[in-house]
This record gives sequence, C-alpha cells and structure tokens, in this order.
Amino acid sequence: MYYFIVNPNSRSGHGLHLWQEAENILKEKKIEYEVFFTEYPGHAMALSRQIAGLGLPCTLSILGGDGTLNEVVNGLMETDFSHITLGYIPTGSGNDFARGLGLSTDIHACIERILKPEEFVFLDVGQTRTPDFSRYFLVSSGIGYDAGICAEVSVTPMKKIFNRLGLGKLTYVVVALKQLIAYRTCPVSLRLDQKEICRFPMFFFLTAMNLKYEGGGAKFCPDASYDDGLLDFCLLGKLSKLKVLTLFPTAFLGKHILFKGVHMKRCRHMEVITKKPLPVHCDGEVLGKVTQVTFTLSEKKLKTIKR
Repeated sequence: MYYFIVNPNSRSGHGLHLWQEAENILKEKKIEYEVFFTEYPGHAMALSRQIAGLGLPCTLSILGGDGTLNEVVNGLMETDFSHITLGYIPTGSGNDFARGLGLSTDIHACIERILKPEEFVFLDVGQTRTPDFSRYFLVSSGIGYDAGICAEVSVTPMKKIFNRLGLGKLTYVVVALKQLIAYRTCPVSLRLDQKEICRFPMFFFLTAMNLKYEGGGAKFCPDASYDDGLLDFCLLGKLSKLKVLTLFPTAFLGKHILFKGVHMKRCRHMEVITKKPLPVHCDGEVLGKVTQVTFTLSEKKLKTIKR
C-alpha cells in the first residue's frame, strides 16, 4: 500500500501543484494509494503516527520540505515503524535531505523511485534533548548563529519572493548576513561521549550533522555519513565576523574546514553548555532558546528509498 503525506504550502504554495502532477502519474499507472494533506503545524506528525498505527506494511511518502519530513520522522519515532518504508518527493526551498541522499527533485523520477525502488538505506536518526523538550532530526540540529538564521528564514517575506523566482538559497544568504551583524558570541563547553571535554571562549554556532548539507547546500560536515552510527559536528569558534563572512561561501564546497577557528568533531553523544541562552533548531525548525542541549543518536534506524 502507498500512503502520501502532502504539504500543499511547501515551496510557497507550489506544493499542491506538484502533488497534482504526481497524482496524474499515479492515476495513469492505476496505482492504489491514499493521500493526506497537512493543514497546520504538527499535522504531519499526527498523520504519520496514525499511519504507523495501522500496522500494515507500506510505503509512506512525503511531498514537502525538510520541515515536513522532520514532522513525519518525529511522529514515527513515537511508534513501531518497522513495517514502514519511507519515500520522499522534495519540494522545499532548501532540500538538504534530498541533496544529502542524492535524490532527484523531478516529480516523474520521484514517483518512479517510489513505485520501483532499486536501493534502500537505513538512516541514523539524531535526537536533540534539552531540559524542556526532545526532538528528532534527519539532517542536522544546531545551537547558536545557524539556529538564529533558521528562525528568521521561517518568517521572512523574502522567502516567498525568492522561491517564486527559483532563488530559494538567496533567502539563507541575505538572512545570514543580517544575523551576523547583530550576533554576539559567548563561551561554550562540550563533553563528547561522556568522556572528552572541550571548552571554547567564544563560538558562533555548533551544528550536529547526520548528512553533509544544511542551510540550502552548505557542506558544513563534508565527511558526515547517514548510516555510520555517528554524528559529525562543526563548531565555528574564535573568528572575526569578517572571517566568518569570508568563510561562508567556502562552506558550499566544504573548504571552510581549512580556516583556523573551525573545529570538527565526531561522536555519538555530545553535551553542550553555553554561557547564555541561544536558539536551537532541528532540521531548520526552531525550538526555543536554551543553555543546555544534548545531541545524540537513536537506537532506531529508518528504512528509506534511495533510488
């Protein structure tokens, strides 16, 4: 059985048109399916829980952006989802999950991949925990400057304008520049796998990555692997704002790691304590401000169609 969860508002409202294109293909092929449309924030989470609760072996495909995908994963993680195979039709502005797995964004190719899969992968699932909340992620989670960017990108009117022009990545660039001007660094302490302790007198952000890309294609952790049982971390530490500005274009090529002040770590479990409350995001969804956060991996893996 095929189930589809569709965010009609993805890509600034273009999601519904893309689903209609996908639906025409399904009808032409006489495929039996059910579709559910998201109507409010958190709805995809509730829908994925309901579908998993049926207990039927199925392919559950998401048409939407990384945020919709994140909701679905968080719904599934609360259930037994061993009978579910995940499919994906990326229609967001960033599409970092699709980029990290090498998935096509062409609707015909996506439907063909879902109906006739040739390769499956079992994805690691990250988890972000604070004293007040817990959230799962597939792409990345971070604290500091990058989370501040995510917060503004989600509400800025520029996003709709750039998306309509096919220039969604520019939203992140413009917001990043604006946030950088106002950002104030602070000290941070890290503990890796409950052993190694690292302290930095200042940092801009720390990102925990399950895939190579975030923020619309920035390759902050070039060596991240989605199935190695480890998270990769990138921390921007003691750098001037001018150097940070210079560094960001190189991040799209993964060359930022050559800058002094950029620190790369790899572990399964990292505890973070900051001097002041800072925003936290999971797959681009901002969760609030905290001084303590833990990034770790779940024991569960998610069966996903790769090609």
